[in-house]
Amino acid sequence: MVSGQIFGPDRRICRGADFRRAFERQAKAADGVLLVCTAENELKATRLGLSVSRKHGNAVKRNQLKRWLREAFRQQYASWPEGIDVVVVPLDAGRGSLVAYSRSLAKLIPKASRKLGDRSSLPGEPT
Repeated sequence: MVSGQIFGPDRRICRGADFRRAFERQAKAADGVLLVCTAENELKATRLGLSVSRKHGNAVKRNQLKRWLREAFRQQYASWPEGIDVVVVPLDAGRGSLVAYSRSLAKLIPKASRKLGDRSSLPGEPT
């Protein structure tokens, strides 16, 4: 980790190629509040990427949603598997809150990670 930060640069997905890999991997889970897409990475860290579209409101509202999602990630990332990229897409901003996002992430990331493990053993699948 960088200077003791829980959500430093080594915990963020920044490249478009990494986002595409997570979206295309098909290890996804959703619950009406969030959609979570996962993919393996070659790092020893779980990284987070956020995709919050304009349909969720103006920049102020979108930034609030992103702050809540980052905080939910910070609270729980230690309990998730290492070496995965997680892209989170809020589905319904009206149902969004820090508590709702924390509950949703706690439920969805393990579920999507299991799908990731199941698919990585299939022949012909890229790892």
